[in-house]
Amino acid sequence: MRRGRSPGRLMGRATSKTSETPTSLEMLAFSALAGLRSMAAPALLSRAARRHDMASPETVPLANLLSHLSPLLQVLMVGEMIADKTPFVPSRTSTPALFGRALSGALVAAALFASEGRDSKGSAALLGALSAMAAAYTGENLRVQATEKLGVPDAVLAFLEDGLVLYLGKRLLEKGR
Repeated sequence: MRRGRSPGRLMGRATSKTSETPTSLEMLAFSALAGLRSMAAPALLSRAARRHDMASPETVPLANLLSHLSPLLQVLMVGEMIADKTPFVPSRTSTPALFGRALSGALVAAALFASEGRDSKGSAALLGALSAMAAAYTGENLRVQATEKLGVPDAVLAFLEDGLVLYLGKRLLEKGR
């Protein structure tokens, strides 16, 4: 966190001459990352909490928990990215995997709303879960289509997807700095 940034702001509002990007849209985009890599969104968010880029743990108890789990979540994220390149991992839209992604999306959405001091964390969690599930189906479909129609090896697409998730996650968390 840069020193001049106000506490409690994780994702700021991007302004333009005509409009603002609502934090709700940023929350949905960040939750969608959980649909692509289930551990990436909580790992990136936990790193932000550990670096105090979120509201103080006294204000957001979930931030404190995420902060303490950060090293474990980082390892799980890297492990998931490695495992994704193997043929042994089930489809991201299989029931257990989809449930995990929905749970991950719900967790980060609720944490982001709490860090903004906003109510409706239950609604945010529901929207975060739906966003993660939609991204899981979309990501899987895009990878299958790119492999079949473009002939790009799945492992190459998986690496590109990893990079996209990390880049977008970092950009979303830096918004408003």
